[in-house]
Amino acid sequence: MPSKNKILDNRQYLFAYISNDSFIHRLNPITKLIFLLFLTIETFLIGSIILQSALSLLIIILLLLSNIKPKFIFKKLRFMAIILLISVVLNVFFNALPNENEIVLFYLFNVPFLPIRRLAVYFALRAFFILLTLYTSAILFTNTTSPKDFVYSLIRMRIPYKFCFAFMVGIRFIPSIEEDAKTIALAQQARGFSIDKVKSLRRAYAFISERMIGTLVSILRKSQTVSLSMENRCFGLYQNRTNLIKIRFKFSDIIFIVTTTLVFIFIILYIFNFLPIPRMPSLYNFFFT
Repeated sequence: MPSKNKILDNRQYLFAYISNDSFIHRLNPITKLIFLLFLTIETFLIGSIILQSALSLLIIILLLLSNIKPKFIFKKLRFMAIILLISVVLNVFFNALPNENEIVLFYLFNVPFLPIRRLAVYFALRAFFILLTLYTSAILFTNTTSPKDFVYSLIRMRIPYKFCFAFMVGIRFIPSIEEDAKTIALAQQARGFSIDKVKSLRRAYAFISERMIGTLVSILRKSQTVSLSMENRCFGLYQNRTNLIKIRFKFSDIIFIVTTTLVFIFIILYIFNFLPIPRMPSLYNFFFT
């Protein structure tokens, strides 16, 4: 049997829905949206690097529990992880708020004018885990939530279906844009204009501009097609719509929402020192004391 074409495999795309039968897939989209809302608030409020890393690890575990193969998770996180690691290095070296009184961990290459300060490392690692958590949570939501089910859930919450449809089109266009970009890349390779042929800045500019222009033209064409289709079907003529599919809350959704809410309240109380629990030690105390 020939192997499946990778271009047609949704698992290759970052934010495409992957049909499966895991516990995460069976949850109501609103349940997952509430979880992401609580997670986002916690991500920005938590100051401990250890807790930030624990949140990132939690999302990766949920990705594994959603029956997405580890190799696809690695491919989805590889590019973003490289960018985040580069940003950590840049944030450490180019500290925006240098303070001579701040503790210096060590001097790079034993050079006095290249100090690595504790505060700079802290903010660099915190930004790394914040972006990693938000990025992986977005992948978790889009890979386990059908856009149609999400729209039907929003409609049942009395949100106008025009806004729901616009939101669904925006979500569905994300993997479509990625697919078009890969198709244009294959077309360039077939015509002998691949990245291997880039030998100068001028060729690099032509390579990037042609790919971006081709992708933009494809997006505009699809947008025009969608708008014409909506006009031909008199979209928006009626105030209310009926749907054959009804997304309901299950008992597992209630349990998940209650558990997530209790954990969220516990973390908020812990962050603002309302609980008689000792504070989480810092990484600095682990390695430098």
